[in-house]
Amino acid sequence: MQKPGIGEPCNGCGICCMARVCLNGAYVLRLVGRLGDTVDGRCPALMELPDGRNCCGIVLNPKKYIKESKYPAAVLSRNFAHLIGAGAGCDELLDNDSAEEEARLSEILERKKSDPEWSKKVEIALRVIHS
Repeated sequence: MQKPGIGEPCNGCGICCMARVCLNGAYVLRLVGRLGDTVDGRCPALMELPDGRNCCGIVLNPKKYIKESKYPAAVLSRNFAHLIGAGAGCDELLDNDSAEEEARLSEILERKKSDPEWSKKVEIALRVIHS
């Protein structure tokens, strides 16, 4: 499967999660000591589905990875999915992506940052996942 362009719907290629562990995943998986750091290489939580698509194991089975949480699995899943941008379109820049793709990602991120509803959801999700 080929990685979709920035902003295009996710096709489950998993290329982003094979390239590096996202900052929220790296912290939940205890691969880093500080939220915000990433780890290069395949994410240990990356799962291949029977149809060949890939999915985040933390979203599919959050209690396997976030054991001490007081929140039910559905709440953890929804909030972790928000933190990784699931459903918001591809947001992973790879080394061979064009300057146009980089500019498109910057535009998307600026729109999100200026959206108070999105910011509030991020704030809640961070508390739910990392508290």
